[in-house]
Amino acid sequence: MPPDKTTLAWTDWRGQEVTREVNLTLGIRDFKGRAGMPWLIMAANIHLSINDLLVVMASYGYQRTRSWVSRRRWIFFDPDYVRNAGGQRNADGQEARAYRIMDEHPRVSARELARILRKSGVRRGKDWVLKNRVR
Repeated sequence: MPPDKTTLAWTDWRGQEVTREVNLTLGIRDFKGRAGMPWLIMAANIHLSINDLLVVMASYGYQRTRSWVSRRRWIFFDPDYVRNAGGQRNADGQEARAYRIMDEHPRVSARELARILRKSGVRRGKDWVLKNRVR
């Protein structure tokens, strides 16, 4: 089992060495009643379906819709295992090119980046850009 904490060290803006202990686990019960609780429920329960997540959230007093959960839930999945809806991954063979183009525009919004890709001949949508720009 991986450790619950790790120690990170870096040099701050003054050139001094800084060391901090970072928690890698948390008890989500401590966040009950806070705005981030639905996000933590999704992160801790990636094995649950959308309907199950809605039931769990409702039991803690959070009313969310199916679309709210489905639009945010992908964040917690391994990007290599996120299925494309209805198709083969990289069916057009342009994935590597799309990544190169995205690397050239790191500060552009997802919508604008989808437009840039389209003008370059790579058909990718805003949602694809959001899910894949972290690679």
